[in-house]
Amino acid sequence: MQRMADSSTGPEPDQRDDQAAAEWLLQDDQASAKKPQQPIVAPSGDSFDLADTDEPAPTRRAYIPPPASDEREVAPEPARPAERIRPRERESIDEPRRERPAPRRLDSGTAVDHVWTRGAEWGPTIVALIVWGVVALTLLYFLLAWEMYSTAMATLAIGGLVGLALLYPILITLERPVRMTPEQALRDYYQALSHHFPHYRRMWLLLSNAGRTSSRFASLEGFKGYWKAKLKQLREGKAKGSTPLVFVVEGFKSEKSGGKTEIQGKWTVQVFVRGQRDAGPIWSFPTEGTLVKGPDNMWYIDDGTLAERRSTRAADAE
Repeated sequence: MQRMADSSTGPEPDQRDDQAAAEWLLQDDQASAKKPQQPIVAPSGDSFDLADTDEPAPTRRAYIPPPASDEREVAPEPARPAERIRPRERESIDEPRRERPAPRRLDSGTAVDHVWTRGAEWGPTIVALIVWGVVALTLLYFLLAWEMYSTAMATLAIGGLVGLALLYPILITLERPVRMTPEQALRDYYQALSHHFPHYRRMWLLLSNAGRTSSRFASLEGFKGYWKAKLKQLREGKAKGSTPLVFVVEGFKSEKSGGKTEIQGKWTVQVFVRGQRDAGPIWSFPTEGTLVKGPDNMWYIDDGTLAERRSTRAADAE
């Protein structure tokens, strides 16, 4: 009965203390909710930053001393901008490696379509020799069959002389025209002209496309006609018709021909009478022109004519 009377008068003292503490906490929460939030000024060097109480304050990183020089790690090199990378580096970085095309070379076939060959030089002569041999042997066979021995012997002698005449172009061109330099090409060209019967076919084969086209000729037959008339003109008053003229190339000057396919040069063509070299040249032709390299890596002449000059002996007489 006494406990019931005590409970009716109110809570016990311990319960009243707990209730008062709870009410005090509620009052503090309501006061803090009504009070406006004020910024907190945090110094940072020479400037000030505004910090809000709701956001957590930035944390400072602890200072870490750099490693010693022998233990310091090398920082990777930053990537360079794409526009500053060279084309070769861009190809190796951005694209897979591709086979690069070979450097372009000058096509000498456009300058020399028909190169010198032994077959082109001797072909017509060999065909003529075969035809003449068949004809001569057939005629000799029938003469012997008819017992015409004297006529057969005369035919054999004449056939031998004709055969030697037909063989003459081969005999004077046994040496191959090796033209590793432009000067050698000029020497071989004029050497083929320095015979009783010049080898016009070899001269024609040593000309480039430009050398085979001139205001004087445009074919092998025209080329032969030009040089026959030129030789006749050079011999007039200087040498007999049967005496061959000797052509010599002197004073050739040009830049080095190594690695080039076309070259400009200057030279002098001196004309002598065979057997009279001590008397000096009867003609001298200062000349300049171009030479080109053909597909066979040999040199060919761009001009197959001879310039017009006065006689050196006539000039000395004046």
